[in-house]
Amino acid sequence: MQIHVPGIRLVVAASLAAVLFFVARADADEPTGASRPIRCVYFSPADCEPLPDRAERLFRVMTCVQEFYRSEMERNGFGASTTFGLEETSPGKLKLYEVKAPGNQSEYGRESFSAVRRLVGAALAQEGIDANREVVAIFQQGLRWNEDGSATEVASFVGMGTPFYGAGTFYDDPLLDPEKLGSKEPGGYYGGRACTVGEFNSHYIGGVAHELGHALTLPHDCETSVERRELGAALMGGGNHTFGRERRGEGKGAFLTYSEALRLSVVPAINGLEPKRRAVDVSLVELHGRRVSTSAVEFSGRIESEQPPLALIFYEDRDARASDYDAKTWTTRPDAAGSFTVTLTEVASEPSELRVCAVRDVDTIMLLRASWNPDGSEREFEPFERRLALTEISGALQRRDVAALESLATGKFSESEEYRSLCAALAQTLKGRPAPTTPSDAEGSSFDLTDARFETEKVGWARMTRGTFFDGTLLNLGDRGYASGLCAHANSALTTTLDGKWQTLRFGYGLQAGGGGSVVFVVRGDGKELFRSSLVRDHERHDAELSVAGVKVLELATEDGGDGGTSDHSIWIEPTLTR
Repeated sequence: MQIHVPGIRLVVAASLAAVLFFVARADADEPTGASRPIRCVYFSPADCEPLPDRAERLFRVMTCVQEFYRSEMERNGFGASTTFGLEETSPGKLKLYEVKAPGNQSEYGRESFSAVRRLVGAALAQEGIDANREVVAIFQQGLRWNEDGSATEVASFVGMGTPFYGAGTFYDDPLLDPEKLGSKEPGGYYGGRACTVGEFNSHYIGGVAHELGHALTLPHDCETSVERRELGAALMGGGNHTFGRERRGEGKGAFLTYSEALRLSVVPAINGLEPKRRAVDVSLVELHGRRVSTSAVEFSGRIESEQPPLALIFYEDRDARASDYDAKTWTTRPDAAGSFTVTLTEVASEPSELRVCAVRDVDTIMLLRASWNPDGSEREFEPFERRLALTEISGALQRRDVAALESLATGKFSESEEYRSLCAALAQTLKGRPAPTTPSDAEGSSFDLTDARFETEKVGWARMTRGTFFDGTLLNLGDRGYASGLCAHANSALTTTLDGKWQTLRFGYGLQAGGGGSVVFVVRGDGKELFRSSLVRDHERHDAELSVAGVKVLELATEDGGDGGTSDHSIWIEPTLTR
């Protein structure tokens, strides 16, 4: 059957719902994604003409993806009409907001997502649409076909989103059509090799579904071996490459994991509700691990919350792969007292990262992120004790709660020199940091640049902060917290006057724990480069020492790693001048 809303269409078909511990079904009179439809845009560079059949063909593409989401949400227990909405100009024709770009295709390459989104946002604003309150799907002609039948990807193909807005950029092409998913005819091309037309559509329509998932806030994750055998590949893992291949009799296709469906259920573009902001009201206060077998670990713990979350999602992400496509997930629901237990299966004895998220009715928030080596040793669960301790300290710091920090220093952490001194230093800082001092005017044999006056303070995003991360939380590298340091998102430049009065500069540096990014750290003296780090992608502490003898003007700079400025949260730790 079909559910119609004026100008909007939801395609609905019956499917079997899974039996789950938590089910959130939408009643017929409740809002659905139809009330907050995806805005579909056709982006054409100046030297590209839009394809003539785009409205009909892309309608088939988007309704194919829409039906995939709907059927998978239903299979996971979230109701028979839970999916995103679409706009139509007439039956079978997708409403496309046409955007003609000022530059040629060569100006909108693989790293052009931000530039394209800005142009699209400006064009939508003229239509009375605020792109910062919508999910936007942007189609562009991103493939260049060569005479030998190969194809080169020349535009961005990416997605990202928040609970309040999102965007994805996808490719349009004459071959793109879900009606061809079952085709075994030659003529496609993907990943450096010729393929069938059906495979071409699996990769690129699957890519639309996958990147739209990112625009709807989903991170990467993958399937367990049992899920792989029974269902295929998780959409946010490798499912973008297997999408629809069952139509060709080539095996299982793609599916939504329960964690993916759960996160989608609280996204306004899916449930149709107005976006709501809520302060973080959930905290993980206890987490204990227990080895169950060589490949299984049980976690038990407790959360504290003002409003109980719908569920907790545990991500176990192996470090062997640079991306998180291999992050398996397990879900649990805390009881009324906030206690929970969950068993992680298929855990390999190799370095990993554990992430714990709380799914609230308005969004999904991170509660814990910690490196972990599940090697079966007696100390394999210590990283979580450290992370919870630092999280508690960071929370008190962000609240600017001096009494809480002092209480932690004299009570809970009184037996730990590391945590006791950290809490005491942070409490003292909150009581009043001294006014910034120009290093050339400072007395004594050493000087902490955390307290330096900078004549230049340029950052790539947000603001430069002293002794805290930009959001007021703890500076964190290598699973240690610091009261001394500077946060300056790349690209950044901080300059201060030494007047030749100092001999040595020592400092730690790295990317704030808990995000992505890639950064290069640079120190200049009087314009001359004194230090340049290698590319930093990890979140460990790196250290350097260099001579600044005779330097009059010192510059601390960071550069993005060549892949854009996303998450380039560069921090300088304990930057100290000595005579």
